[in-house]
Amino acid sequence: MWDCHTGPKLPPMPTITFEPFHSRITCADGESVFEVGHRSGVPIATICVGKGTCGTCRVKVLSGEEFLTPFNAAETKHLGNVYFITKERLSCQSRLRGGGDVVVSVPPPKVQKKD
Repeated sequence: MWDCHTGPKLPPMPTITFEPFHSRITCADGESVFEVGHRSGVPIATICVGKGTCGTCRVKVLSGEEFLTPFNAAETKHLGNVYFITKERLSCQSRLRGGGDVVVSVPPPKVQKKD
């Protein structure tokens, strides 16, 4: 794109907003929600550190799902096929695409019960 007054017009950078932290982070197309959160200090639970094998990095997509890569086999293995009901995704498997704004909700950390 070109604007005759200002020169080349760059496409908008994608952003992810992490709720309930109200943290809006600019990111690159192709980055995963987990990578952006980890880099920005958002506490997303993980055991496998983004490899898609543990299923603990779940987030709920509140808006902008059209700017994320499609649900994949690793997510189906851990989450089943009820995304259209729960809107839950694995943050490590959800990558930005298309330069839009995505809002996700990060669940609170689980507290270990003492016996």
